[in-house]
Amino acid sequence: MEKDLFSVKTINVLKKGTNYLESKGIIDARADADLLLASVRGTTRDKLYLDLNREISFSEEEQFQGLLRQRGEREPLAYLLKNREFMGLEFYVDRNVLIPRPETELLVEKVLDLKTNYFRNKSAYILDLGTGSGAVAVAASFYWPKAQVLGTDVSEKALMVAEKNALAHYVRVEFRLGDLFKPVSGEKFDIIISNPPYVAEEEYEQCSPEVKNEPSLALIGGKDGLDFYRRIADEAEYYLKPGGVIILEIGCSQGEAVKGLFTLRGYKTFIFLDFAGHDRIVTAKKE
Repeated sequence: MEKDLFSVKTINVLKKGTNYLESKGIIDARADADLLLASVRGTTRDKLYLDLNREISFSEEEQFQGLLRQRGEREPLAYLLKNREFMGLEFYVDRNVLIPRPETELLVEKVLDLKTNYFRNKSAYILDLGTGSGAVAVAASFYWPKAQVLGTDVSEKALMVAEKNALAHYVRVEFRLGDLFKPVSGEKFDIIISNPPYVAEEEYEQCSPEVKNEPSLALIGGKDGLDFYRRIADEAEYYLKPGGVIILEIGCSQGEAVKGLFTLRGYKTFIFLDFAGHDRIVTAKKE
């Protein structure tokens, strides 16, 4: 992109930016261009449109062009904006963590269902395995202040992001470094939740360039995508209080397979669908 590609007015800058992203195959080119320029301006998309004749400074133009180039190279928009909305809260994200998805909100909603219907707003000890950005753990703590929430992750850089998000939302979530249950040896929890890596190796090869720019460690779950569910099914009973519940996000066709792993180990299991009608959540409880 040439330095003089844009005119100086906001409306023309947006048009040229949209055209550039469209030429790179970006589906939501208009929205992405709007959001990127709004971030450069330090404003919102709505406010950007209130003054489309405002002149863009050279510095702003340079920043915008740099972001457009990265987006054109299929860098995920959330990484460029450094934030993602989840459960009505804003979370900082970067390339060290998986970007929170809307369907993962169902995981938190199932936790909050237990808060209302089982624990009746009392305290509970919750473990979030593979916490990543901390979105699930922080949201659970934010909407259930009496709960004690602990998140584990194998990535030290991911935990730095999670800590940043916990501080931003003024919640007390403890984070520990380590693989799955290793950081909580000897402890027992009322609720164990996880959105583990569940993309099969072959399926990963078909993912979009944006997804492949996210950490593969947080995406790939082995040859069939079930490696982490097997590990959780094998180990969870040693960390679950009597009557405790496991809540897991799953891939859209993994319901029966994941349910079977826990049923074989004596858990009472249920599959819940997302709004698109796909398998999304498995819950398991051992009486």
